[in-house]
Amino acid sequence: MGHATIEWVYVGVVISLLTWVGAESWNVERQVEHIPPETETIKVIGQQWFWTFEHQDGKKEIGQLHLKQGVPYKFEIVSKDVIHDFNVPDYTILMDAVPGRVNVAWNLFDTPGEYRIQCREYCGFGHPTMKAKLFVEPFSQTAEAAEKPTNGQNATSAQAPVQTAGPPGKPLTILAGASVQGSPNFDPDTITVKKGDKITVTNKDTLPHTVTSGTGPTDPNNAKQFDTSIIEAGATADIETTKLNPGQYPFFCTVHPYMTGKLVVP
Repeated sequence: MGHATIEWVYVGVVISLLTWVGAESWNVERQVEHIPPETETIKVIGQQWFWTFEHQDGKKEIGQLHLKQGVPYKFEIVSKDVIHDFNVPDYTILMDAVPGRVNVAWNLFDTPGEYRIQCREYCGFGHPTMKAKLFVEPFSQTAEAAEKPTNGQNATSAQAPVQTAGPPGKPLTILAGASVQGSPNFDPDTITVKKGDKITVTNKDTLPHTVTSGTGPTDPNNAKQFDTSIIEAGATADIETTKLNPGQYPFFCTVHPYMTGKLVVP
């Protein structure tokens, strides 16, 4: 067999391999992009600097997303302001959230647990804190929950602040426009209460906020003393001080970390 013949054999082998690889790649891409017909749709909304999730049944969650094990989900990903990137690292989900456009991704979560959601596109000052938690609930747990009656009430987000009974406490107001960096945010910005007093926080801004103990998101002790969780626009939440010792307690908003204040217990 001459050299020319051997060279043509090599060329034929290479062409065959490339054809096979190309066909397999196309098949894998087709399977990845094919969305199963039984998927449940979750609308993912990114904005500076938090994630909101809307389920098919109308339930909304902010900062948390609860899904069922073994159920395929289609994510319709949008942005209200700038470009963000919806990323679940443990499941290699990565898709841009672009203003004026709906991007789609889907996934089936086969392992129960708690996972991290983050933004992978620099989107401004609060980008490092634009995180959320994904909870994949075991199949048995979701089945039991489906069997329990709801008394006709709609499910609410697990992130919603719990109100305590009784009259309102000492007022702490999140001011309108507080989300704009440099604007007044908490009124008063230093609030003094006696141990055991209740504080009632009212959000008068148009965006969700929190009142969370600590100097900021990098503080290893943040949320250890108190945390209202997300307070929707127009809503209120209470802070109990029965477990606080005399001292000064800085606080901030986890959605907009430049919003800061101080709680003083004499």
